[in-house]
Amino acid sequence: MSNLSEYFEISSFNENTSLVQRENKIYVKKRIPKELTYIYKILITTHHKNISDIIEVFEYEDITIVIEEYISGETLSEILAKAGVQSEYDTKNIIGQICDGLLFLHKHNIIHRDINPNNIMITKERTVKIIDFDISRTFKKNLPNDTTILGTAGYAAPEQFGFTQSDARTDIYAVGVLANVMLTGKMPNEQLYGGRLGKIIKKATEIDANIRYKSISAFKHSFTNETDENTSRFIKILRCIPGFRTWEVWKMLIAIIMYLIYIPLMGVFISWSTSIRNALTIVFSEILMFVIPYVLLTNIGGIRRRLAHRPVAAFVAGFIISVISFLIGASTFLINL
Repeated sequence: MSNLSEYFEISSFNENTSLVQRENKIYVKKRIPKELTYIYKILITTHHKNISDIIEVFEYEDITIVIEEYISGETLSEILAKAGVQSEYDTKNIIGQICDGLLFLHKHNIIHRDINPNNIMITKERTVKIIDFDISRTFKKNLPNDTTILGTAGYAAPEQFGFTQSDARTDIYAVGVLANVMLTGKMPNEQLYGGRLGKIIKKATEIDANIRYKSISAFKHSFTNETDENTSRFIKILRCIPGFRTWEVWKMLIAIIMYLIYIPLMGVFISWSTSIRNALTIVFSEILMFVIPYVLLTNIGGIRRRLAHRPVAAFVAGFIISVISFLIGASTFLINL
């Protein structure tokens, strides 16, 4: 460990936070309350791409000084102020990275308790960094409720006001609120985002923590249709297949039925072909009849949002295009029989 005097102050944000320099590298120096020292001592031994690194911790009799990584970029709050609401694609990307960072913290039994746009940094490379652990805490099994009421208004879960103890579901609540703000510019109680994502946000922000998602990993699976770093390779491959992305049973059953019927039929029809050209025409007609409608109606990759901004209008546009595509494909297929 180096000496604190080796860090030279460049500028000050406030009485507790300043920019410092050591050996041509810039860092953030923070004064934190003694009771939070143990959180930073955990973080200094770990590293994750979506968590700001803790470089050094200097512990004194009445205060602790922390040296943190300096992150070049913008806060999510600044981005939202300039760009306004975000697309589903960008929201899923940012929320997914926040979930990865929180999953890492939760594995170390750390609850952030203050996820909000000001505490999310976006680098120039579009990497998300969770910052500011000043009201974080570790989960204690036998503690009935939080002893200190802290958190950002609107993003703080009910349990942070002393009703019960904060746990991983507290951060899930805040991420749900944040996702809604990114998509609508408003809190969920003012305007809940529509469609499937709106239902996921509603579940994540339930007043009763027992109704929310049980883990940040489960929330990420539902919200982004993506897996996380702890998911087995087999599941990751399986969830790349259309119909298995959301991991919803009814969609998987439909997909299995479709694949069991569609793939053998494709082989039969191609075997009937009298020429390569005829075979290619049949494949093309099959794509028009089944693949395009399947992609549009199940909204793979959020494709309907490119057709129309509003969810209802997007679905109607996708449905109309699907019907037209099916009819053209069916006509092409019948002509080539």
